[in-house]
Amino acid sequence: MGSDHSVIVEELRNAFLAFFEARDHRRIPSASLVPYGDPSLLFTSAGMVQFKPYFLGLEAPPAARLTSVQKCFRATDIESVGDDSHLTFFEMLGNFSLGDYFKAEAIEAALGFLVGVLELDFERLWVTVYTDDDEAFELWRGQGVPAERILRYSAELGNYWYSGDTGPCGPCSELHYYFGDDPASEPRLPDGQIDLESPNFLEVWNLVFMAFDRAADGSLTPLPSQNIDTGVGLERLAWVQQDVRSVYETDQLRSILASAEAAAGIAYDPDGAPAEASALRTITEHARAAAFLIHDGVLPGNEGRGYVLRRVLRRAIYFGYTIGLRDPFIEGVIEAAIDASKSAHRGLDEQRAFIVRVAGDEERRFQAALTRGIELLDGVIEREAAAQRVPGREMFTLYDTHGLPPELTRELAAARCFEVSVAGFVGVRAAQRERSRGETGFSDYGGDEAERFAALGLDSAFLGYEALEAQSAVVALFADGERVDRLEAGAEGEVVLGATAFYAEAGGQVGDRGEIITGSGRFRVDDTQPLGGVHVHRGEVVEGALAEGEAAEARVDPVWRAGSRRNHTATHLLHAALREVLGQHVRQAGSLVAPDHLRFDYTHPQAPAAAELREAQRLVNAKIRDDIAQETFILPYEEAIDRGAIAFFEDRYTSEVRMVEYCEARVAPGAAHRHTPACFSRELCGGTHLHSTGGVGNFVITGDSSIGAGLRRIEALTGPEAERHIEERLELVDDLSQRFKAPPAEIAGRIDALEEQLADERRRAQAQSASRAAGVAEELADQAEHLNGVQLLVAVVEADSADALRGMADRLRERMDSAFVTLGAVIGDRPQLLALATDDVVERGLRADEVVKAAGAVVGGGGGGRPGRARGGGRDASRLGEALEAARALARERLGGA
Repeated sequence: MGSDHSVIVEELRNAFLAFFEARDHRRIPSASLVPYGDPSLLFTSAGMVQFKPYFLGLEAPPAARLTSVQKCFRATDIESVGDDSHLTFFEMLGNFSLGDYFKAEAIEAALGFLVGVLELDFERLWVTVYTDDDEAFELWRGQGVPAERILRYSAELGNYWYSGDTGPCGPCSELHYYFGDDPASEPRLPDGQIDLESPNFLEVWNLVFMAFDRAADGSLTPLPSQNIDTGVGLERLAWVQQDVRSVYETDQLRSILASAEAAAGIAYDPDGAPAEASALRTITEHARAAAFLIHDGVLPGNEGRGYVLRRVLRRAIYFGYTIGLRDPFIEGVIEAAIDASKSAHRGLDEQRAFIVRVAGDEERRFQAALTRGIELLDGVIEREAAAQRVPGREMFTLYDTHGLPPELTRELAAARCFEVSVAGFVGVRAAQRERSRGETGFSDYGGDEAERFAALGLDSAFLGYEALEAQSAVVALFADGERVDRLEAGAEGEVVLGATAFYAEAGGQVGDRGEIITGSGRFRVDDTQPLGGVHVHRGEVVEGALAEGEAAEARVDPVWRAGSRRNHTATHLLHAALREVLGQHVRQAGSLVAPDHLRFDYTHPQAPAAAELREAQRLVNAKIRDDIAQETFILPYEEAIDRGAIAFFEDRYTSEVRMVEYCEARVAPGAAHRHTPACFSRELCGGTHLHSTGGVGNFVITGDSSIGAGLRRIEALTGPEAERHIEERLELVDDLSQRFKAPPAEIAGRIDALEEQLADERRRAQAQSASRAAGVAEELADQAEHLNGVQLLVAVVEADSADALRGMADRLRERMDSAFVTLGAVIGDRPQLLALATDDVVERGLRADEVVKAAGAVVGGGGGGRPGRARGGGRDASRLGEALEAARALARERLGGA
């Protein structure tokens, strides 16, 4: 595989995986960009993220040697995108050793792939090792790298990796490729070594020798096993291997760049106008990043991941604006990004319509705001010319009112040689949640509880797919977080068995309940949780006592499990039905599967019509009546995906997965499964399900609501709960039928007739009220006091609504030329005030809002509005007359008649 342009990114990906598979590494599929079960991370930012529980010893790895190509996103690089090398989204090639090989084999493998497979020029490879890592230095020397090309870099220069303040850590060793002609002429560090951050060097391989555990005081102790964590940027490797000038000229990104060129009508020229080239690179990178983020379930929003996606899309749109793009363009570039990556990421193509729509909707929302925001910012810059600084309050207005992200305001200001008051912006926005943009590496995965159970070093086998009872033994007992030998009657605690039939909460399905029986006692299980790789049974000893080492029988509550199985099966059917009715873009974004109800979160850009929900419900019930048999397969992840199985954004998969399907017709293994019409539902799932759909009984949707931008939630019932719900609705219909003295089919018509009758009554009442208001207004107008050319009227009136009070005031204003009117009324036991002023009176200094505010304070409230019209009120109706006198006094004072 030589260094030429014919070796495309996909060939590099496959070559890397094949190389390490040949070295006994198990291929693991990429995890989602949304980290699984790890709230400490905003995004998956490195290949090792999905393996954190293995490195921390919380879970047993599927193999000691692993390899993957991981989708990664780093929000910290957003503002750097636009140069030759920075990316927010990239793919990380990785090989990992969990207590197997260490430095020697990792170093040999790195050179074996780069030089042996890719045939890169060995003489252009430079190496860094940690300052005192003599072992790594000698190993590189043993591979033929001359000492002058092995540089000793300190932790400050990035050659020591820490997972955090505490935890696993170790020295790094990096491989850099040299593009230049004379290393001696390259910039030097203060210690005289060559600076590999020079533009002529590019890091292509990073080895982390994870060997130590860092304590809070900074001391290091050796880990029980020595691990390898390797990171190789696929795009950077393509840059070197294809011998191009930047990452944007590699085959995949260049095809996306071509779409941006076409949209802008500008040819990409890295040696031409820097602003144009940078804008095209930014649009290219951000469009690809957005496509992958949306595919993995992130939708534009104002918090967390959604805010980052919104920022990425809006930054791309802004840079399009800078090169003359005024019409929508992002959808076309997103399409090109999908085309460039769909061979390795088939889900992109399957979700194409949804991804494009989400991006396009965001663009349309932002374009108008961008134009207005830039105009307003230009005004701010003109006003603040002397200070050369955009105040924080102005940044906040641009963000909060006009949707201009503060980061974009900073970039726009910098282009005009202005600074921005970030501290001021944060202060103004203190009441809002801080938008997290940072990323962490290792932190507390699963918390102290998971670590406590992982430390047991036990396997807890799950036998519950086949049975509701299991014979085992008590291997550990806990009370108040501490391990104990015995739990007495009445004690609450946790029990770990060597094998169990209890399902531990996962995949949205709640944990099982039941009981554990031993020769000396009985333990009621209230919940089952997966912690540290074991099933933890939580509950109370209700009889006798439990002791460690006793034989035990685990008995799952059959009614509880039956409800969970029924609702989990219905969840699969609902997911498939929504995809059929609303479109294939629909993806599960979360769920709750409980014995008595289910909740299903899904992606969809708008509220489904009532008819669409009814159609989905009808389809689910039709599949229930068909009594479709369930089949389960354990097979390689790639094969499951090839057969059309749906995987989920938030889940983490190993190389072997469990596939659950409900197919009307059986299809032989190995046959073409992918789009088999007879297979209604096929998902990767570890939950418990019914053997056939008929056991669900029936299914009814009880609600659908929005839970975020592009995210919706359905709540539903099955079986007995659905029957009760239907019975309650039928009882309600019967009751209404009796009340209206009409058959059910005519109830809606009767309600329509009543509504029309009520509307007529309202119209008559409004007409009468208007007539009364006109009469009252005529009487009141005659009572107005004439003061320095102004008619001043302050009065208590009778009004049954705020509308009636407004109508009365408006009639008065029509009858009076130059006037100030303040009316008060008690409406629903509360005093209300309304003031009106003609324009000439306002110009004389008498404002309605000021008068109402003063009068409102008298009745224990306040008021406000415009100078010409204002409303107010309070709680103390007994002081309404006093409030109006205060209004009269203030009006007279302002008009000079006090």
